[in-house]
Amino acid sequence: MIKILIFILVSSCLYSCDSAKSVEATPFISPLRPLQIVDTVRNGEVKRGQGLYQALKSVSIDNAQSLKLINALRDEVEFSKIKVGDQLQATFDHNENLKKFSFSQNLVETHTVTLNDLTGHWDYSLTTLDTFWKPRTIEGSLQPGSTLEEDLITQGLQPSVVNEVVNVLLCKVNFRMNARKGDRYKVLLSERMYKDKIVGTKVLFTSYEGIRAGSHQAFFYEDEEKGSTYTAHYTEDGQALINSGLRYPLSRLHIRSSYGWRRHPVTGHRAMHRGVDLRGRTGERVHAVSAGKVVISSFNEFAGNKIGIKHRDGSTSFYYHLSTRGVKVGDWVRSHQVIGRVGATGRVTGAHLHFGFKRPNGKWMNPLNKRMIATPKLTGDKFTNLTHQIALTKGTLADLEVSKKSQYLVANLNKIRRSPSNEERLLSSITNSFPEYEYQ
Repeated sequence: MIKILIFILVSSCLYSCDSAKSVEATPFISPLRPLQIVDTVRNGEVKRGQGLYQALKSVSIDNAQSLKLINALRDEVEFSKIKVGDQLQATFDHNENLKKFSFSQNLVETHTVTLNDLTGHWDYSLTTLDTFWKPRTIEGSLQPGSTLEEDLITQGLQPSVVNEVVNVLLCKVNFRMNARKGDRYKVLLSERMYKDKIVGTKVLFTSYEGIRAGSHQAFFYEDEEKGSTYTAHYTEDGQALINSGLRYPLSRLHIRSSYGWRRHPVTGHRAMHRGVDLRGRTGERVHAVSAGKVVISSFNEFAGNKIGIKHRDGSTSFYYHLSTRGVKVGDWVRSHQVIGRVGATGRVTGAHLHFGFKRPNGKWMNPLNKRMIATPKLTGDKFTNLTHQIALTKGTLADLEVSKKSQYLVANLNKIRRSPSNEERLLSSITNSFPEYEYQ
């Protein structure tokens, strides 16, 4: 019996040791955690002397990818207006593949393209923060030795706003010959505010009055169509106040590609762009920018359907990639006459209008710098809308004037000494009788 007990005890110990060894030999396996895939975000900004391609390189985007991004954004963003400080942001996946790109030219609007994995195309979106518009007037008179430009900059206006005011008034005022000390000016601004910062400015009204210069007023007209070429400054009778009477060939102006050296959107090679590409929908009407004679109406593999019009000053305007041509060689056309329709013929990535200009000597020039003789006036519904907008502007000027006078009255009312009341007289006599006590 004792032998049996000893055998059982020894067997039990051996089993326990084997179990312990078994447990010890089995490592602890923790639950598998999914690997966290982190995107890489690179931020940059446009620096002085940089073009868009150079700026995109600062966020690790190569030329081939840059070309795709620009083609995806050029119908929404005017890259011709790129400036120092514009913000760039590129998002890459764990394999360093670009998946999202954002471009912002102010604090409140961000243009974003995101790669669609299903289609392989870039999807566009616009993010806009809440803002409000606030009116403000600036006025003064010229001092000895000063200029209107210097005065406006001294009052804190951005150079771009100052240039707009001066350019509008230059259409009526010869500052070099007629500006004098004491000449008065007034400007009504509508400033777009985000929190306490100005993120945009519209010049709604400008006026200038002097002994030699005379009296002049200009009103800002904003057309119903976004980007309309009719959005500009006008006199009260509808006369356009623009340095050039040239009307653009489309009813709205959005530059997809500017004049000068660029990467060709199809070939990707650096080449001289002898014109500007304007955004347009297929079938949209194309207008002659000024009266003249049709000297070209033909087709080739690069320009597609094209038209050339020679004008009275010897210059020639060109219109490429048309879907249809409505005039033939030898036809005389008037200013703003429909000559064809926007298309995508020739070597292009999509529908748009290439608009070019040659000087009388045959050399190409930036068509946006071209000046013509005739300056148009608003008529019909556009003039009716101008009249309505002028009434609103005058109302705003009157409201601001009343507000300014009210603030003056309130400020001065607080300074008026009033007769003390009976209670105040009693309090004064008590405090004077017992100066050692503080009356509470």
